[in-house]
Amino acid sequence: MKVMIATGGTGGHIYPAMALAEILKKEKPETEIVFFGTNDRMESKVIPQAGYRFYGASMTGMNGGISAKVKSAASLIKAGGYCRRILKKEKPDICIGFGNYISVPLIKAAKRMHIPVMIHEQNSFAGKANRFLANDADVIVGCYESNLEQMPKEKVRLYGNPQASLAALTEFDPSEIEKNGLDPKIPFVVFMMGSLGSESVSEVIDQACSLFDDSFQVIIAAGTSNDYEFKYESDERIRIVPYVDGKNMLKGCALAVTRAGATTMAELGAIGCASVLIPSPYVPNNHQVINALELVRRDAAVMIEEKDLTAEKLADTVNSLMRDPEKLDQMRKNAYAAGQRDAAEKMIACMEELVNG
Repeated sequence: MKVMIATGGTGGHIYPAMALAEILKKEKPETEIVFFGTNDRMESKVIPQAGYRFYGASMTGMNGGISAKVKSAASLIKAGGYCRRILKKEKPDICIGFGNYISVPLIKAAKRMHIPVMIHEQNSFAGKANRFLANDADVIVGCYESNLEQMPKEKVRLYGNPQASLAALTEFDPSEIEKNGLDPKIPFVVFMMGSLGSESVSEVIDQACSLFDDSFQVIIAAGTSNDYEFKYESDERIRIVPYVDGKNMLKGCALAVTRAGATTMAELGAIGCASVLIPSPYVPNNHQVINALELVRRDAAVMIEEKDLTAEKLADTVNSLMRDPEKLDQMRKNAYAAGQRDAAEKMIACMEELVNG
């Protein structure tokens, strides 16, 4: 089987696509996988670095005024012709889109050429690209019940996020805690706001450091591209580092404080991790709040919206949870019950069904 995957823009689209590819290669080593994305964003680097063949196109999104939309339409037409040429050359058995505007020309071209099409929606509120492509897809893979209302219900299969399939395999490696000067025998709270970090949230975390109880440890992943400089200096109980292995930290921590992006939500459920969620307000349709509510309603997480976030509220929430190990244990169980750990495997079976008829 030869598979072509369109993905790009952000890690929320890219990493689930790469997770599917990784598990597909493990289960079906004979499978050939080719990626398509933009030629100037992160996918153009991380996908080839992972060893996959990659085609890149220049394309702009639809956000902005009339001139931006005209420019985007022109780039879509150009990319569509490029995609048809790629598909004639590669002859994939199936094409899969993981959202973002870059998936539109490939999926449209595949449909026109009668190649089976699957799209994957990571969020609780479907993105513009996937809503636009929904009628062209043979199968739509979603992660939330709300996806059934946003796209043709008869096409939607709620398999979950392929990133969860990888997260489910995670075994905690305490050496990451030890190399950062913390004791793996003492419970720890991990703070992760993504590689870009968040200046506003980082400042609140910074201020909260002096308010945390001394009965637990804290490791803060500031973000490799975060412009905020922490004023609190790392000590024997609190460590501030640029980067951590996210899945490893979620597996080993007593509590995680994170954003509520699609990949993070999938990993929290797959691993079974209690969390305090601070949804990003800078995303379309406020979808991170909707994502977060899926775990909050199951008593698997606590949500603090950024507009309500203060150092005192953050510290009080974390301290209160860490003082109640029984509640944390129940939150972990609830998160695990909400998780979907076989999304990639189900998608692969569905792909074979589409290809083989």
